[in-house]
Amino acid sequence: QPQATLVTPPRTEAILTAASNKLQLKKKEVSRARLFVWRTGWELQRESEVDQGYVRNGDLIVITLGEPYAYSIQSDPVDEKEDEYAVASLTAPPPICGIDDCGRSYASLQELWSEQAKQFAEYYAANAAWWDADGYGGSSDEEAMIGDAGSDEDIEHSLHLLDTVRAARPQLRLQSALDVGAGVGRVSKNVLLRRCERVALLEPCERWLKQARRYLGNKRAQRCTFVAGRLEEFKAVHGSFFDLVWVQWTLQYLVDAHVVASLRRLAASLSEHGILIIKENRPFAPGREASFQVDMPAGPNERYDVTRPDEHHRWLFACAGLAIEHWEHAGETTAWVLKPTIAAAHQADLLVQPVLDLEQGATSEEVQPTADMQQGATSEEVQPALELGAAPFTSYECYKDSIPQKHSPENIADLHPHGDELGVS
Repeated sequence: QPQATLVTPPRTEAILTAASNKLQLKKKEVSRARLFVWRTGWELQRESEVDQGYVRNGDLIVITLGEPYAYSIQSDPVDEKEDEYAVASLTAPPPICGIDDCGRSYASLQELWSEQAKQFAEYYAANAAWWDADGYGGSSDEEAMIGDAGSDEDIEHSLHLLDTVRAARPQLRLQSALDVGAGVGRVSKNVLLRRCERVALLEPCERWLKQARRYLGNKRAQRCTFVAGRLEEFKAVHGSFFDLVWVQWTLQYLVDAHVVASLRRLAASLSEHGILIIKENRPFAPGREASFQVDMPAGPNERYDVTRPDEHHRWLFACAGLAIEHWEHAGETTAWVLKPTIAAAHQADLLVQPVLDLEQGATSEEVQPTADMQQGATSEEVQPALELGAAPFTSYECYKDSIPQKHSPENIADLHPHGDELGVS
């Protein structure tokens, strides 16, 4: 797991100096330290400027104490012409088409991405108003969240899935979980708190986050942290890791570029043996199973929502550097068990990624928000919204031999009960 996020001038010694403080390296360790780009295996020469052809914003920099890079190393960048060829040779997304409920057809994922880049701010504003109004409505909090009376059946499936996953992974310790797009806390109450010691609920709608405290009840709420914030702007507190990240019926409300960027950040918040479980709807109408379906704010449902086929989800997971460990169908839903791996991360660099128009201010790689999640909140507190930040220099994630370091244990312990065990032997 990344041990520090650094913003430094593009010089190897500046990177190493900042990383040494974060990783508590001794002088002898610094003297023999070597720096590698995790994405490519390229070594950065000591006491030199970082060549922009070797490192880009957001790259992971591995610091070893003399050891070489253990995986395959990509060829060095030669010149601008060769780099252009490399970009041109990236693997294109699968040929998936779709329609929306305003009568428009999309011939490809790239066409969908282009439209999303132009309108995503409008989509999100419509969704915020829709959820704040009453969501799906209905006669109960559960129906307001999912739109029908199928909550009990879904909960039963989720518990069975989680028990199966845990039985196959004896090293998985379900002490801390993150409920993404938690809403009123339906999944937290009926699934996560029945299997995990502590749960953090991430929800953008203040109305539902406040209702969640009442819905959970005081006893359950004492085991929870409530975080007001949007998934696409979320970044976990440094040093806090989750054994389980649960995302259900949430990615459908995000544009593809934000799905990929969000999944990358969620994956970075996992503990050593942590897993990511996603449950999302898939197209179910005869003849439309392989195509995406988009609900538009101007359509009859008055919100933005993408129902993606399995192949569409697989591509987004691959773009995020996630390996699929297990998947299964449950009615109209597909459940996925995902894990970040080195091989998947390398493969992601070879795929055409969904991006947002630069004129809109960000791409999936450039949205690097910071989370102002205060630790130690009581069950009655709703934490502040997340803030977008901009950095004037290049940012790096740092590792020390891929071994977790001990940082701010008093903060780790709040959301990660076994945080005091993190350290280097």
